[in-house]
Amino acid sequence: MERRATLLWLLVALAVFAGFTLFSRLRPAPPPPAPSWQRPVSELNPAQQRFHSHLREQLRVAERERGLTRTWPPTTTDGWPRRSQGIYVNYVGEAEGLRWLVLFIEPDPRAAPEQPPPEDEEHHTLADGTPLHVTVWTQPLEEPRSGLVTAFPAAEGWVERVLR
Repeated sequence: MERRATLLWLLVALAVFAGFTLFSRLRPAPPPPAPSWQRPVSELNPAQQRFHSHLREQLRVAERERGLTRTWPPTTTDGWPRRSQGIYVNYVGEAEGLRWLVLFIEPDPRAAPEQPPPEDEEHHTLADGTPLHVTVWTQPLEEPRSGLVTAFPAAEGWVERVLR
C-alpha cells in the first residue's frame, strides 16, 4: 500500500513537471524590447504624427524617382536638401517643432547581390529591384545640426520613429 501511494505521488509530480515544461515551451515569447534609440510614433503629438505620415508618403515619391531615374531627387517635396555619401542618402528638415531625418541605405555595390527583403516599415524595394533600408528619425531643435551625412543617427542623438 505504501509503495502504491509513493508511486502515485511520483506519477503526479512527473505529470505536473511535464505539464509545466510543455506550457513554458509552447507559450509565445514576449516581444524583445525596442533598442534605446527607437521610440513609437504614437509618442509624438497629433500634428507630429500627421507629419510623420506625410513624410512617409514623400519617401515613396523619392523612391519612385530613384527607381525610374537611378538618382535621388535633389530635394524632398518640402524642399529638404539631399545629402549623400556612398550608399547613404539623407534628407533633413524641420517641421512641427522637431528636426526630421530620412535615411535611405542602398546595398553596397561591391557586395554580392542580396534578395529583396519582405516589404515592411523599414525595408522597401525599388521598381528596378534595388532593396532599400529606410528609416525616419527625429531630434529636438535644440540639438546642434550636423552638415554631415549620417550613417548611424542614434550615435548623434537622433531617435528612430517606429510604428510598432
